[in-house]
Amino acid sequence: MKLQSSRTFIENISLDSARQYLTLHIPMDEYNIDEEKIFTYFNESKGSRYWFKSKDSTYNVVGINYIESMWRDKFQPEATADSKKALFQKLQQEKLGDDLKSKLSLFGGTLFDDKDTTDEWNDFKMVEFHLPEWQFDLKKNEVFLTRSKTELNMDGLLEEIDEVLSGIESAEITEKEKPVVKSKRDIFPNEWKLLVEEAVNNLNDEFKKVVLARQKLITFESKAKRLYLIRRLKDEADTYTIYYEKGKSTFVSKTPEKLFSIDGEQLTTNAIAGSIQRVEDTRENNIQKEFLLNDEKNLFEHRVVRESIVNDIVPFSEGLNYKKNPLLMENKYIYHLFTPIQAMLKKDSDEFKILKQIHPTPAVGGLPKNLAKDYIKEHEYGTRGLYAAPLGIIHEDKECEFAVGLRSMLISARSATLFAGCGIVKGSDPEAEFLETEVKFTPMLNVLEATTNELHTSTNGTNV
Repeated sequence: MKLQSSRTFIENISLDSARQYLTLHIPMDEYNIDEEKIFTYFNESKGSRYWFKSKDSTYNVVGINYIESMWRDKFQPEATADSKKALFQKLQQEKLGDDLKSKLSLFGGTLFDDKDTTDEWNDFKMVEFHLPEWQFDLKKNEVFLTRSKTELNMDGLLEEIDEVLSGIESAEITEKEKPVVKSKRDIFPNEWKLLVEEAVNNLNDEFKKVVLARQKLITFESKAKRLYLIRRLKDEADTYTIYYEKGKSTFVSKTPEKLFSIDGEQLTTNAIAGSIQRVEDTRENNIQKEFLLNDEKNLFEHRVVRESIVNDIVPFSEGLNYKKNPLLMENKYIYHLFTPIQAMLKKDSDEFKILKQIHPTPAVGGLPKNLAKDYIKEHEYGTRGLYAAPLGIIHEDKECEFAVGLRSMLISARSATLFAGCGIVKGSDPEAEFLETEVKFTPMLNVLEATTNELHTSTNGTNV
């Protein structure tokens, strides 16, 4: 058995009767474990698994089997903070090794807004964070096992853990069959273009910008294999990876956008707005980048996003640091303008209050924020759910990291709904905006290997 060095630690544990769960923090550097092996071994745990990987790999966490969740029908920061505190108070946390670095975390987030949820989002709550039975930190090679004390048998527990980790290590990875695309359809494409035109006509000196999203529906000949998706997601670099199973639904995102993270008392975020397609030709790419860095529409869109985020952070901070001119963010399929922003937080700052204040940024909502959010809720087709919503990792203290669920899709049984949006300002052209969203579908189409040259059919029967 590989965990002999942990035996003394587990033998010295004295159970606290006031705590409902025992959480063991275990080194796993003796095991060769990765995401695909974990999901293969826990294949029977479908509907209760997640994978969250930061863009810079600060976090690479897989959770299996939600044993307790904190959720609310309304996002009230104080009540959410109380729920988090109450959940962590149920846990007796014990380390089975020296120099362990990882922290037990909860994974989850909020829906984009409180619009009445359509059937496709029924598996998800307005605010929801999960404590898994198994939490794998693949960055630090550590694992947490949480068990209810009513089901706990300390005798042989270390051997059981070793058996599971050894089983994951030896999991047989087989080639997974890709889902066969049956149809691919833009949902209400002509109506969406008319909505863009209507929004442009409604914009004025007060209502400056609104982000409008649209959807693409893909159906498959048979059920999409989740293990196939895990393998495909591993191949996509330079973005966040969010894979979130809940019930019969799976939400997937390869987003470039951090909402914010907190490390100690420092908050880090990015203003990301303004984009252009990345192409294969190097010369054409240089022209694209030069255009983006100097285009008035994109620079204006970026500036209003940055100013809004800065104004949102000011009440929680003692100092801010950012540059005046935006930089260029290069992703596999698209370029973005972005500005890194750092802030030193006040001691009494709270991650849920900051989350409530920042979301949605003008990059995914509009400006003014409340006016744009109401416009989206009333006029946009469908329900956003977790699209463009904050998802991430939180800890017992205020340290956390949230990403924005862009470049995403919702998978259910034999279909996938893809989401993409773009910022609408005065002068926006519906056809150009439609093409921009088409580019933003590319990451999820690539994950599914549903190439863009397949037949497209709109839901009203029109070829597009």
